[in-house]
Parts: sequence; structure tokens; C-alpha cells
Amino acid sequence: MQEEAEAPEIVSEFPAPPKFFALYAEGVESGPAPPEPMEPTYHMFGSPYSTQDVVPDLLPQPGKKVYAPEGDEGDAAAVDYKAQMKKINRSLLANFVELVDVLIKKPVMFNEKLDDIELLFLNMHNLINGFRPHQARETVIQMLKTQVQERRDAARDIRRTIDESRLAVERVHGELHESTDDATAADGASPAGTDEDVKMENVDGTGATGIGGDQANASGAASAAALTPAQQEQAEKSREARQMQEQFFSALEAAMN
Repeated sequence: MQEEAEAPEIVSEFPAPPKFFALYAEGVESGPAPPEPMEPTYHMFGSPYSTQDVVPDLLPQPGKKVYAPEGDEGDAAAVDYKAQMKKINRSLLANFVELVDVLIKKPVMFNEKLDDIELLFLNMHNLINGFRPHQARETVIQMLKTQVQERRDAARDIRRTIDESRLAVERVHGELHESTDDATAADGASPAGTDEDVKMENVDGTGATGIGGDQANASGAASAAALTPAQQEQAEKSREARQMQEQFFSALEAAMN
């Protein structure tokens, strides 16, 4: 019995929806309304999270910031970041020299100087965090520029491939027409052999020309000027292929433009 109780429970790979799903079986209005969004902060796994997308302030305590805005005290956008960071950097160098002097003369009092240096670093880091939104915007802009350039390069490659394909198809069409013309000229130069042109021998051995002997010569001359049905079919297919090619390239150029 204990072994049966300790057996692992079989869980479905696709479990059923939660039980409160049945409350909304007849529509959204049939169940209770969703809770209001938690503002301004909420806790998850014991840690507080803000619902507002803002840059966190590393020095929320009053009196900890060594820099001040140029305008109103609450206007953080009026801070001259460049001048303030230069000032903090000079203060860091001065405090480091003082720390070395304290370590030489009064080593017991070095903790105070370390606290001052830590506060200056926090102020500088807080000023750097003020550039995070600007950095994010510039990163997105650069990413979009890169994507646009990649698409332009791809479009240029496609256009070059289209031009090369057009030249190749036109060259093949030219060679096809030349071969068709050569075949036509060869057929016109060769004598047309028909059943009427065959010489028949009589019983006594004398040769006699067929009934249409003279007509065969006339039809041979006429066939030299006209194409055979096979050649006409081939020429028609060539014209259809050229029309399809022109329609394809026209549609492709319209889509690219």
C-alpha cells in the first residue's frame, strides 16, 4: 500500500485549463472582472518591481547627491551631465590623494575617505544611468539603419541578378533564332522529296516521271519561302517564351520599384 501511495503521479503533457476557466464559459461578462493593475510597485519572489519604465535612482536619499540641476531642483533634465561628471572626476582624484595622505598619517581614519569615494562613484554612476534611455534610442536607430542597409544591398543584388538573367535569356533567344534561320535556309536549299517526284519505271524498263513532276518543282520553290509546320510551331513557342519573359521582368521591376 505504501508503494502504491508513493508512486509518481502521471501528469498530462497538455493539462486541462484551470478551474476558474469555467466561470467564463458563457462569455467575458459571466465571470468576475480581472483585478486592477498593481501600481506603482509589485513584489515577486520577495523582490519589489516597478510598473513604470524609469531609470532607477541609485541615490534616493536626500542629501546624497553632490550634483544639482541648473534649473529647478526637481527638474532632472536640466542637469549639465558633462560638467558635473568632470567635477566629480576631479573630486575623485582629490579624494584619492587625501586617502593616500590619511593612510600615511592616520591609518585609522581611512574608512571616512572610503565612504566619500564610494559616494562620489555612486553619483557618477547615477549620472551615467541618465544616458541609458538615450543609449537605447541610439542603439535602436543604429539597428534600423543596419537593417535598411542590408535590405538595400539585397535589393541591389536582386537587380543585378535580374539584369544578368535578362542578358542570358536574350542571348539564348538570339542563338535560338539564329539556329532557326539556319535550319530554314537549309530546308529551302535542299530538294523537297515527295511521292510525286519519284521516278517510276514501266514494265518495259523505260523511266517515266510522276504525274506531278512539274508541280513538285513549283512546290519546292514555295516551301523554300515558307516554314514547315514544325518550324512554325517552334517559332510560335519562341514568341510565347519571349512574351512570358517580358511580362515576368516587367512585373519584377514593378515590384522592386
